[in-house]
Amino acid sequence: MKGWRTLFPNAWYVALREYRSRTRTRSFVLGTVLLALIAFAATQLPVLVDFSMSTSQTRLAIVSQVSDMPDSSGLLDHQLNPEGRKSYLIAWQPDGGLPTAEADLRARRYDILVVIEPDGPQDLKFTIRTDSPQDGRAVQTVETGLYTVAIQYRLAKAGSSIAAIEKAPAVSVVPVNGSASSTNNLTREVSADLLSTGLIVLIFMAIVTYGVWVAMSVAEEKGSRVMELMLNATTPLQMLTGKMLGNGAAGLAQYGIILAAVVGGLLAQAPIHKAVVGSDAGTQFGGLSPTVLAAFVVLFVLGFTLYSLLYAALGSLVSRQEDVQSATSPLMVLIMLGYFMSVFGLQAIDETWVKVASFVPFFSPYLMLARVSAGHVEPWEFGLAVLLLFAAIVVALFVAARIYSAGVLLYGQRVSLAQVLRAARVSR
Repeated sequence: MKGWRTLFPNAWYVALREYRSRTRTRSFVLGTVLLALIAFAATQLPVLVDFSMSTSQTRLAIVSQVSDMPDSSGLLDHQLNPEGRKSYLIAWQPDGGLPTAEADLRARRYDILVVIEPDGPQDLKFTIRTDSPQDGRAVQTVETGLYTVAIQYRLAKAGSSIAAIEKAPAVSVVPVNGSASSTNNLTREVSADLLSTGLIVLIFMAIVTYGVWVAMSVAEEKGSRVMELMLNATTPLQMLTGKMLGNGAAGLAQYGIILAAVVGGLLAQAPIHKAVVGSDAGTQFGGLSPTVLAAFVVLFVLGFTLYSLLYAALGSLVSRQEDVQSATSPLMVLIMLGYFMSVFGLQAIDETWVKVASFVPFFSPYLMLARVSAGHVEPWEFGLAVLLLFAAIVVALFVAARIYSAGVLLYGQRVSLAQVLRAARVSR
C-alpha cells in the first residue's frame, strides 16, 4: 500500500520524462504539423469543389419548336445553377433559330444543343446534341433539368403548375393526452447522427492510436533494460501512472492541435468561400451545443484513461515492441466491439440494450455520448455513467498496477497468464 500513498511526485517526474521525450522528437513535431495542415485542408474541400464547378461552365443552347410552351427559362436556370453558381450558361434561341444554333454548335460556341419538340398533344420530347459523354455529369444534369421542364408542361396542360403542386398542405398535430412531447425534427435527427458518428470516431481513433503509444513505451524500456534502473527509484505503480499520464498528455496535445485545425478550418470556410467563389456557404455545427461538447470532453478523458491503463498493463507483458500488437489484441477486440455497438446503437438509440450498454464503462464513452448527442438521456443517467467510469478506472488502476508490477520483471520469456497471476500476488 506504500505505492498508493506515495504516488506523487515520482509519477509526475515519470510523466514529464515521457511527455518531453515524446513531444521533442522530430517525427512528433513534423507529424503533428503535417496532420494539422491536412485536417485544415480537408475542411476546405467543399470550397474547392464549388470553385471548380463555378469556373467550369457549360454553354447550353435551347431551341423550342413548341408554340404553346410556357416560359421555362427561370425554372431550368434554377435546376442547372443552384445557389447562383452559373455553371451552365443557357441561351434560349428564337423559334426558327435551329440552323443558326446548329452552326454555332459545330463551331464550338456551344457545348450542348437541346431541341424541344411536341410529343403528342400533352407532352414534349427532347433531342440533345453534344460531343460530351452521354453518361457524363453535364449531360446527366441537363437531362434532370429537362425532366422538370417536361413536368411543368404536363401540369400546364392539365390546368395546374409546379407551384400549386409544391404548395404545402395544411397539417395540424393534435395531442392525444392533452400535451405533445417535444421531439427533434428530421434535420436535427440527421445532424445529431452525423455529429455522434464523428465524435465516436474521434474517441475510437484516440484510444487506439495513443493507447498503443503507452504500450510501446513500456515495451521499449523493458526491452532496453532501462526499466530495471527506474524501478530502483520508483515503484511500478508510480511508473504506470506516469507513463499513462505522460504519453496520454502527448497524444491528447497532438489530437488537440489537429482538432483546433479542423475547427479553425470550418470557421474559415465561409470567408474563404466568399473570397474564392464569391458567395457565402458557412458551415453549420448542427447539434454541437455546449452540453454535447462538455459531455464529449468528460467521456473522452475518462474513456482514454481507462483504456490507457489496460494498454500499459498489457504492454508490460512483452519485452519487444514487435510483440505489442499481439499482446494488446484482446483489448483491441473490446474496443472494436464498443465502436460497432455504438454504430448500430445510433439507429436504435431508444432501445433497451443501448440504454443498458451505455452504463457499461468499456462502452459508455461511445454509447452514452451517442445518447447525449441525440438528446435522449437524462442528467442522472449521464452522472451515473460518469461515476461508473470513475469506479472502473480505480479498479483498472489497481488491477493494471498488479499486472504491471509482475510483467515488468518478466524478461526473455513468453509470459503466460498463470505466470502473471502468480507474480502479481507477490508484486509490490
